[in-house]
Amino acid sequence: RLEHEAGVLAQVQGPRIAPLLHLGRDEGLLYLVMPFVRGLTLEQRLRRGPVSVREAITIGSCLMSALQEVHELGVLHRDIKPANLIVDEAQPLRYATLIDFGLARSSRLDAAIRDQPVGTARYMSPEQAGLLDQDKDERSDLYSAGVLLFECLAGRVPFQGDSVGEVLRQHLTVQPPELRSLGLPIPRALDEVVQRLLRKDPRDRYQSAEAVLADLSTIGEALERGVAEPALVVGLRDRRRTLTEPAFVGRSNELAILDTLLCQARDGHGGLVLLEADSGGGKTRLLSELAQRSARQGAWVLRGQGLDQSAQRPFQLLAGVAAGLVEAIRRNPDLGAILRHGLGDQREAVCAALPELADALQAEPSEALGPETFGHVRSLQALAALLDVLGAAERPTLVLLDDCQWADELTLQLLGRWQNRREEERVTGRHVLLVVAFRSEDVPAGHLLQRLQPVARLSLPPFQDADLRRLAESMAGPLPSEALDVVQRLAEGSPFMAAAILQGLVEAGALIAEPSGWRVEPLAMPEVKSSRHAAAFLARRMDRLPAEVNRLLSAGAVLGKEFALDFAATLAGLPPGQAIRALDQARQRHLVWAKENDTRCVFLHDKLRQTLLQRLRPSDRQELHRRAATYLEEQAADHVFDLAYHFDAAGQSARALPHALAAAEQARTQHALEIAEQQYRIAERGSRNAEVAIRYRVAEGLGEVLMLRGRYDEAAQHLEAARALAQGDMTQAQIEASRPPASVWSGPCGSSAALCPSGAFLWSRWFSGKYSCRPCTASARACSWAGASSSTRTPISAPSVSTAALGTSTGSIAVLWPLCGLICAT
Repeated sequence: RLEHEAGVLAQVQGPRIAPLLHLGRDEGLLYLVMPFVRGLTLEQRLRRGPVSVREAITIGSCLMSALQEVHELGVLHRDIKPANLIVDEAQPLRYATLIDFGLARSSRLDAAIRDQPVGTARYMSPEQAGLLDQDKDERSDLYSAGVLLFECLAGRVPFQGDSVGEVLRQHLTVQPPELRSLGLPIPRALDEVVQRLLRKDPRDRYQSAEAVLADLSTIGEALERGVAEPALVVGLRDRRRTLTEPAFVGRSNELAILDTLLCQARDGHGGLVLLEADSGGGKTRLLSELAQRSARQGAWVLRGQGLDQSAQRPFQLLAGVAAGLVEAIRRNPDLGAILRHGLGDQREAVCAALPELADALQAEPSEALGPETFGHVRSLQALAALLDVLGAAERPTLVLLDDCQWADELTLQLLGRWQNRREEERVTGRHVLLVVAFRSEDVPAGHLLQRLQPVARLSLPPFQDADLRRLAESMAGPLPSEALDVVQRLAEGSPFMAAAILQGLVEAGALIAEPSGWRVEPLAMPEVKSSRHAAAFLARRMDRLPAEVNRLLSAGAVLGKEFALDFAATLAGLPPGQAIRALDQARQRHLVWAKENDTRCVFLHDKLRQTLLQRLRPSDRQELHRRAATYLEEQAADHVFDLAYHFDAAGQSARALPHALAAAEQARTQHALEIAEQQYRIAERGSRNAEVAIRYRVAEGLGEVLMLRGRYDEAAQHLEAARALAQGDMTQAQIEASRPPASVWSGPCGSSAALCPSGAFLWSRWFSGKYSCRPCTASARACSWAGASSSTRTPISAPSVSTAALGTSTGSIAVLWPLCGLICAT
């Protein structure tokens, strides 16, 4: 190895490599003579802490210059790490020199040891460690350089563990954190350079040190000119043979507005922002970029995601926010104390709405909070208070809610309640910016989202051709004009479709990589050009999927936008090894990305999932739902929302029945009446041949929920059905008391202008039976007596009551009934 090192050094003459001065022997010992390089190792320098951005660019540029030279000679260093770089001691440092080629690989190295795994575990690429079946070439050195640059900027390596095996496992399976997500003041372009160097698959990394050096030089020059965020298409000068993930392009105006709004939130002037775009218009990517920028500025970022064609749970949109809260409190218990103090007596109501927060907030949902009639009001008040206490002057909070077009009704009401709370309750010092994103085509005029009064409303316009070109070339490097024309025509301004179309050109053989660059294949291009719409192009991409990839992704699409790999593999009937290979192919085609150690997968865009679902035959789709439900029954019997959804979608409503009933009752405990109604409807479909007691339970529950939602005519029908099913005089009497006569509610909800005294009396009996609170029972009785006066057609004057908060009731019950709720609530 020493002779091989001498041979390698004899060839290089670059200024960033310590050259060989002499090779000799002395008493049988071989020795090398190299020049003394003044300074200290980068390892020693990093013991003081991370270096500045400009110093990191200097280190990276010197390292890439050295690697460019040795790679051109067919030599791999194979041990890039801080201990093998000498840096000067100037402030800021001015140069770095690469040393120690003892583990270098070249064609002259003995074949017996040429491909043995060598290097330092913390800096080794997955393929160099023998964990990935890919060629070990220049890109392996680039991966190690990415680890080194990450350490320079973050002060630690991206993958840490108690053993070599654990570190290597992370190299293979764990995604490195983005530097800006750690709160570091790193320009986006530099973060993207490091992330591209650290891609697991060498085909997705930079392909040459020359391309990395070009990007680092461009970033460094821009910073010298005072540009804080250099506008750079990362990888533009790379000569690629495969496509990689697109860089973030454009949207500078929208980001500037959002940055300003976050600064205002820091000053106590936060609020709600609406962000809309057409499907594929880049709103999710913009939110991710905003999250990174905001974390760099010291903001706390929480994210929530709406879901479609999957099991709907109460406050599904806030599930990610709640999970982020739990994790933050686990890491910082003092934060939990701050939130508990800020919420005060609202903690129990918060935990009633979001039970997953109970342990973190040290509060259990209480049945003594008040009547179910006003549960949604308490939830809205409590969750609005929770949103407010998340932020602080020293650490503003950014809450990002994506795909809100699929949010449930109560969550949408919460957004309006929170935005209006400041004026209604004189809330001061709001340090929270809430960004609500949705698809324009799914939110028509009159939708609850359109009726919100935000502090700002942003609409993302389609990409111009210049932006589409920059995005495509960030994936491929320079492209032929004919290929770019096809991308621009079919994408119609959609950044997602531009990336998907470019990938489709490669998969169809219409765009071929050669050593000199990409070329168009004339024989394949006419078929591509015949696609008149992007949807047809996506369908053709799915047609070209290998059978096992199609099976895995179709099963995943049935499970949701995000799915567990082992679950999808079971549904698809694929053994683990075959499923992993299928996942790798799907990732290479940029259809899904994997997270959490490759155990969970996410479709890059819901359009891909929708295309797969549309291609499934109804019988095949039902069978996948049946398998999913059967699997969950065995593995996760408490996932009642998922079980009800999958059995119902499989056409097996009778099997969905017990799970739907349990889900409906759980939704009611969270005061999510819309979700409860959905579950009772599933239970109703499955209860046609059920026992009388079960049908009674479904009819009563659905009737009560409809009554609570203000749909009294429907409620009366279901409660009448429950009365007919009731067994025993007492049960029938209870149902009779629950069933509102048509004349109880006047005004907009009824045909009579007067209250029915008997109906009011029945309502008082229902309320007395439901709640044992004496003041409330007395108030309900008062309602019945007030109703009795209406028999004489004597109007009862009363102040108006907010129908938004308490329903559409009018008359004396409308006045006294809310008082009952307030008594119980307090």
